[in-house]
Amino acid sequence: MGGGSRRGRQSPGRTMKRLTASELQASVAAMEVASEAHLSGEHGAFDRWLEAYGNAPARLEFPLGELMNPKILGSVWAWDLTGAVQTDGITKHDRFDAQGIEGKAVIEVDLVTALLVARDLPPRRVAIYTNGVSKR
Repeated sequence: MGGGSRRGRQSPGRTMKRLTASELQASVAAMEVASEAHLSGEHGAFDRWLEAYGNAPARLEFPLGELMNPKILGSVWAWDLTGAVQTDGITKHDRFDAQGIEGKAVIEVDLVTALLVARDLPPRRVAIYTNGVSKR
């Protein structure tokens, strides 16, 4: 993977909040509702959601082992091409269902991409940080 380590690096003036499990669930549900409405004929529903929430900057974090998860291999391939995957150590604050020895992937994306990937990973093995929480 192209990235490198994030240790010691922080985006200036850019504090993001980790979505709680219920916020993550609600955000995925809101994205899916907007998508379904669009596909059912309410054209523009997804675009409105995307404009209001989905384009917000986000940081996606998960244990490195999930990079081999077949459900997200397309995203992993794209991130590899652009060098988007950074790595960092897992700490107790991450609250991942992991031993902590494998490290974590850290990817700066937009919220819609983070939600699409999080939807395909085990809930206790993914975290999204953002300023834009989707509220339907």
